[in-house]
Amino acid sequence: MTGTAAGSSVAPSVDCGGVLPEDTTRSLAIISRAKTFMVLVFLFCLIAFVAGRLSASLQGTDFPDFYCAARMLLEGHGHQLYDADIQRQCQARYTGRVGTLYIHPPFEAVIYLAVAWLPMRRAYLLWSLLNLTFLAVGLRRFTRDTLQPWDWGALLAVSFIFAPVLLCFVQGQDSVLLLLLVVLAFTAMRRERPFAAGCWLGLGLFKFQIALPIMLVLLLTQKRGARNGLAKGFSLIAVVSAGISAAISGWSVVTVYPRFLLHLHDQPFAGIAPQAMANLRGLTYFFFRNDRDLWFIAALVTLSAAAFVRTLMVWKRAGHSSSEGSAPAIRGEFDLAFANTVLFALLVSYHSNPHDLSLLLLPISLLLHYILMRTPRLSRAEKWLTVGLLGILFLPPVHLWGLRAGVYGLLSLPLLALFVIGTAPWLTTQGTSPGTATAIQG
Repeated sequence: MTGTAAGSSVAPSVDCGGVLPEDTTRSLAIISRAKTFMVLVFLFCLIAFVAGRLSASLQGTDFPDFYCAARMLLEGHGHQLYDADIQRQCQARYTGRVGTLYIHPPFEAVIYLAVAWLPMRRAYLLWSLLNLTFLAVGLRRFTRDTLQPWDWGALLAVSFIFAPVLLCFVQGQDSVLLLLLVVLAFTAMRRERPFAAGCWLGLGLFKFQIALPIMLVLLLTQKRGARNGLAKGFSLIAVVSAGISAAISGWSVVTVYPRFLLHLHDQPFAGIAPQAMANLRGLTYFFFRNDRDLWFIAALVTLSAAAFVRTLMVWKRAGHSSSEGSAPAIRGEFDLAFANTVLFALLVSYHSNPHDLSLLLLPISLLLHYILMRTPRLSRAEKWLTVGLLGILFLPPVHLWGLRAGVYGLLSLPLLALFVIGTAPWLTTQGTSPGTATAIQG
């Protein structure tokens, strides 16, 4: 009889009776894929059902604006895209109603050509399914790169109780597409691909009031090599977008479009409602009730400047951490800094709608993941304060109350509080995130 020598480190073998042990990892992967597939099928059916019901009456939604803009392109009227009377005539012909105007840059109308060849109701259904695809792709990339061990299918299902996401689907809007682009820019930056990140942010210029603040902060805070890559990628896409816009509406669009936006207040059904903006403009408007008052402008500029400085300070701390911290700590600090940059962009965006808060899925997820995985743990008061604010933003009744009462701008208060907490030194110091370490290894 033979045996191993005393003190040997060789692990004893396990006699399985000639039967191979079950591959539990593979079984769990199959179960996870099955659950994800079922969630996707359920959401697909839900979106198809809701969109089918809503498409019977699209009155009061934003989708006809985008649809009619794309129809104008198909009919060769791109040079009249910002003629309010022509837009209304097109709306009356294709939708049977006259509502808000198309106010986005010309190149975005090209995106809606993907559905504009269909009758409007079928186009709305197809756009809803495309929005579901944008959301699924973005959350899948986001979760696998950053939020391990979270399940992206579960996060996708949870996102549908977030009122801004639901509003984006109901309105036929483009905020979920912007969320996808910001997620792709974020993950590209984490992979040290600044040129790609700049390209993704450039594609988000159809909402320039949000994309530009994010880009400005990144250009002022990243290292020289990353800054150059960001600038090149962003500039390339901006030039291409400008060329597409000129091809659609002529080079006169460079002056026509800004003039159209400046005089939008004078148009009926302009869609400009500061009281419905959950940002610093909406919060300031709640107190002054006049967005052209000098005191309103002074207060708005002061608050925006303070938020800008605080955002730069967070990136400075993240840069200090990268010079002397471990890899998980560096990734954790970067994630928090990017989350706060998105919060900053939403707060200072001059024009915002409730569905634009769909972008909050990124900073909310990053902050919650950081808090849950952080070592050492936050105190009970700090944890409950942060999680409580996240819960307030996720409660559908809060959003519905704000919209019905005409005070949706007050939702900027929990958003502002979350921004302050996210930039607080007690959250961003002396902590590492094991979850980010997993993401690095993955």
